[in-house]
Amino acid sequence: MTGQIIVSESRLAVIVPFYNETAYIGLALNSILAQGIPDTEIIVVNDNPAVYDEAAFDRMGLPASVRVLHHPENLGLSSARNTGIAATQARRIAFLDADDYYLAEGLAAQLTFAEQTGADITHANCCLSNVGSPALTLLPRDKKLFSQQKTGAGLKGVEHAQFITSSWSSIYRRDFLVARDLLFDEAQAKFEDRLFVLQTVTAAERIACLAKPVRVWRRRAGSISVTKPDLFIHRLQIQLLEKCMAHMRGYAAQTDVAPRFLRRELFNTLSRLIWDLDLLPLVARGDDPAYVDLGQRITALLGEDRFGQQIFDDPVLKLVSRVGMQTRKLNIRRLDFFDIHRLLRAGDMPGAVATLEARRAVSAAPAVLSGTRGRHLILHVGMHKTGSTYLQRALLARQGRLRAAGVLFPKTGLAGDSFFAVRQGGFPGHLGLLVAARNRQGEVWGELADEIKTSRAKTVILSCENMLAPITDDRDALLSALFHRLADFETCQVVAFARRPDHWAEMFYREMVCNGQRRGARSLQEFLVDYGTALTDFPALFAPFESFSDRPVILLDHDRLARQNGHWAAFLSAAGLDALPNDPPELPPHQTYPTPDRDQVAAARLLNSMLTSEEQRMLVLRGFFASHPPARDARSAISPQDRAALVDAFAASSAAWAAQRGFAPDLTAIHAALAAEGWEPPTALSGDTLERLLQARLQVERPAAEAGAPPANRFELGDRGNGGLTIRIRPRPWLSRLLGWVAN
Repeated sequence: MTGQIIVSESRLAVIVPFYNETAYIGLALNSILAQGIPDTEIIVVNDNPAVYDEAAFDRMGLPASVRVLHHPENLGLSSARNTGIAATQARRIAFLDADDYYLAEGLAAQLTFAEQTGADITHANCCLSNVGSPALTLLPRDKKLFSQQKTGAGLKGVEHAQFITSSWSSIYRRDFLVARDLLFDEAQAKFEDRLFVLQTVTAAERIACLAKPVRVWRRRAGSISVTKPDLFIHRLQIQLLEKCMAHMRGYAAQTDVAPRFLRRELFNTLSRLIWDLDLLPLVARGDDPAYVDLGQRITALLGEDRFGQQIFDDPVLKLVSRVGMQTRKLNIRRLDFFDIHRLLRAGDMPGAVATLEARRAVSAAPAVLSGTRGRHLILHVGMHKTGSTYLQRALLARQGRLRAAGVLFPKTGLAGDSFFAVRQGGFPGHLGLLVAARNRQGEVWGELADEIKTSRAKTVILSCENMLAPITDDRDALLSALFHRLADFETCQVVAFARRPDHWAEMFYREMVCNGQRRGARSLQEFLVDYGTALTDFPALFAPFESFSDRPVILLDHDRLARQNGHWAAFLSAAGLDALPNDPPELPPHQTYPTPDRDQVAAARLLNSMLTSEEQRMLVLRGFFASHPPARDARSAISPQDRAALVDAFAASSAAWAAQRGFAPDLTAIHAALAAEGWEPPTALSGDTLERLLQARLQVERPAAEAGAPPANRFELGDRGNGGLTIRIRPRPWLSRLLGWVAN
């Protein structure tokens, strides 16, 4: 390790472990500096020296006051925090992950409260942001347990502290940690926080809770909180439960400690096994010795400790218990809870899983779309900025020819002429059908069935730019619901236009930002960290569609066809409609959908960051784009090196697969062009762009009583969390009946 220097005592040291969070660390560090706390030490511990050496940190341009310590090799998060503890003489210590950040004045308020109370541990509440979005919600456990300010004599005086979520939510007195030899368990490579929390709260003589949100826990792609667990993760999770139970058994053995603290930990352990670990079904199968071993460890972990019916009257557990609640997965009753505990202690894993499965939430499947047997379905799966809007407008313009050939492009589910587009020409296609599938709305499907029956068409074309749903958090469920509705079609062919992966990723980002989505406040670099892998993995993106259609998807090369004005003819050929005239329709100017330039994207991102009102964002951006058309600036905002990385990711995961389906970009030529490109990063917003944005903002100002009111007759269809579906439509009658879902 290099750079370790012991400095004189300061009020606070914030320890920031770093692995690869280059897209986020700037905000993390600036959020510390913005607190205005004099002589704060900021210690970044580099735990990835093989990739980020001292020169790499020099290029990051970190604030001058930040001290960087370099591990000799990757040692893990626990070791990084311990390195930071050893490197400071500050009176108090806080921990911040490099991809999280503090709220304005939050850390300063927490430090002041810590100094006023003299507490060994000073907890403050945390906000949670979902993948890709800056929108915040208060961490549910903090809301339930720490909504009242409190100071008490250790864990017995603040019993809720047993369920503090993580070490990063607290400020610690350094001399308390040193005197009790309290460090992170370096053998616990992940999930180290829970054990450290228990060790510190059971040792503390004084604990304080601020009851105010101070910090943002950023959920992001690739982080442990959103990554599907494997055997390695499951072993670490069981190891953590073993260590936590062992520690609380030792604590409960003290003569002055009430049994309820151990019962609470046992209750928490069983709850984790039931709701959180996705482990028991793998153990119950009994076909993998590694999971059989984990099952034996679970039995030993639970031991002989029991809890009676009175456990449900525990005032602390009442606030965090999921027993008797309809959760997303399960509805476990009290008797079920005791039965599962008994079966797991007896080593009867299949019996425990059978009890779980009997309580799994299952809803009745909706009816499939009627009248489609014997008919052929063509699904055009839009990939953003690959000509989807043009194709949908062209299909509408050629409806007469299509009908004469026995082909229907339904009006049901389409946005009408009065669709509220943020940018001129915007059109989402059959997004109404996708929404109706998600929301289990039957009337729309009834109207579609009537339209198909009346038309007597043998082929039906459905087209939706958002149907691919590449970053939607409930993608599997959404597509499953859609495919269920369409299941009675005799055959199906999926068609998509694809473009080189680096361009598509950037165009997707530009669409998200320029349509006023709240997620559009994130930087392009953050977006690529969250979604770059998903957007370049074509086999994963199209797997559900190929499974539904039972045939390979047809991929058409958008880049090549754009040069030839060939989208229309290529689509007709892919759809098996070669007999139709392939002369491309000429669309009026107001139906074109221009690509925003770099300057416009930067302006839109600024607005998305500044305005929390979605209504105002969309109105301002509509006025801005209407008065400020894009410049002829095709420059990318992504460096050639980062674009090359996207191309390489596509080559590794998708190139061979895509080539078999018709899309084979010349990756060698792309790399050569990137290497020769004289790229310049985006500069500050031009004065003209900024002035037009400000003017558009002033035009949506309203009297206080009207502030935030949406434009008249507008229908909102939003995603759940960070799903990527957001449009505005003036409602047709069937859309109005969907409004009940909006309140969800």
